[in-house]
Amino acid sequence: MKQGFDVRVVSYEQVHNIQPNDWNKLIDAINPQPNEIILDGMCGYGAAAKGIVEREENVQLYFLDESEVQIERAKANFPQTPSVNFHTEAMEESTFKDGFFDKIVIKMGLHEVPLTDQPRIANEVFRLLKPGGQLILWDIMLTDETQQLFQDIIRKKDELSGFEMLVKERYFFKETQFLDHMKGANFSKVQNFHEMIYVFSSVNRLVAEFKNDEDKLATFNSYIKQVFPDGLKTLLKYQEKPNDIQFEVSKKIFVMTK
Repeated sequence: MKQGFDVRVVSYEQVHNIQPNDWNKLIDAINPQPNEIILDGMCGYGAAAKGIVEREENVQLYFLDESEVQIERAKANFPQTPSVNFHTEAMEESTFKDGFFDKIVIKMGLHEVPLTDQPRIANEVFRLLKPGGQLILWDIMLTDETQQLFQDIIRKKDELSGFEMLVKERYFFKETQFLDHMKGANFSKVQNFHEMIYVFSSVNRLVAEFKNDEDKLATFNSYIKQVFPDGLKTLLKYQEKPNDIQFEVSKKIFVMTK
């Protein structure tokens, strides 16, 4: 997976059209307090950490991502943070000691690994948290009806973009699977803190991932039209626009307490 995010260098806020209210809800869920030790896990360029320090400067931030490219992006965004606070390693195989963190944030990271690794990450986060510590997780939450469709569409996008490792390893889970992982890791409380609508837009991938190749966008749009079931078009508010296809799926912010 590391190789995949060494080459997928994008602004997720732009690709996913994240709204300010949803960012505010994430920071509300984290609720950073003075002197807390917080990990931005699977951090990418540290977007979640940026929101944390804007709300509360007096925290100890750590960053973890298995991509060296992403860690270097995070370092550039946090030049005042000691280099020892940046860890280039997999979330499920971290080297932090037991009970080190007050809070761990994983934003749009859990689906980036195979299904078999997702419960491993839940167990590892539980190990790293202090008693009463919290995992705050933001991710796409799919259903029996939407999981395979969304998985196939994103796989096609990654294939067209040349992200071979992502094609092989990413698994966009069902919400029921996610809740099973959290239960299996023995979190004492699982709170559905905030739900938002993610409006998937194919044209948002043109610049960041297709590198302005309009033929790839056209191929992608043709693929979506081919695989999208008529029975889901109303449910997911499917729309075809010039050079763009849009539909809606759910994202949620969960807070899990150890």
